[in-house]
Amino acid sequence: MIKPSNWDSVEEIGGDFKRLTLGGHVCQIKNVRVEKTANGDKEVMVIQYDIANGDCANYYTEDFQRRFTSNPDAKYQGIYRQLTEGNSQKFFKGMLTAIEKSNQGYVWNWDEKSLKGKFFGGVFGEEEYLNGRGEKKMSTKCFYIRSVDQVLAGVEIPKPKLLKTDNYDTSSFGTDVEVPNW
Repeated sequence: MIKPSNWDSVEEIGGDFKRLTLGGHVCQIKNVRVEKTANGDKEVMVIQYDIANGDCANYYTEDFQRRFTSNPDAKYQGIYRQLTEGNSQKFFKGMLTAIEKSNQGYVWNWDEKSLKGKFFGGVFGEEEYLNGRGEKKMSTKCFYIRSVDQVLAGVEIPKPKLLKTDNYDTSSFGTDVEVPNW
């Protein structure tokens, strides 16, 4: 094997991957937009954020930069989505109230751009997903937005969100039993 000429200057990927700790983190909003859900019937506020302080400060920006180096199609992972209407309206209002409490003097004015730069307390837990090879993996996600004071006082780590599985176990059936295709 021949050593590539730029081997000594190539930045390695992998190795010392830092995982975001579960629980509460102070976060800062980097950008906000409002869009429609996939079927176009409801509005959703999409918040791009990063961790604002501590050992995990700038976690999502650094993670994106690391992944983008080897994959120009990499997506920024520090995203929180909140439906704004219907049954979700009370959660939307709770999120905005938490942001107001976390930013002295800030009052929500129905301009989503006014949220840029504001702080909030993020409560992080694990969520199960299938990777490209169909393997179950876990990722750390912001489950809830609370006030910074609540997060600094300590929050309970949410239970992991697991993939929904088909609870219809057919292993004990004989071959002559027809299983409905749901």
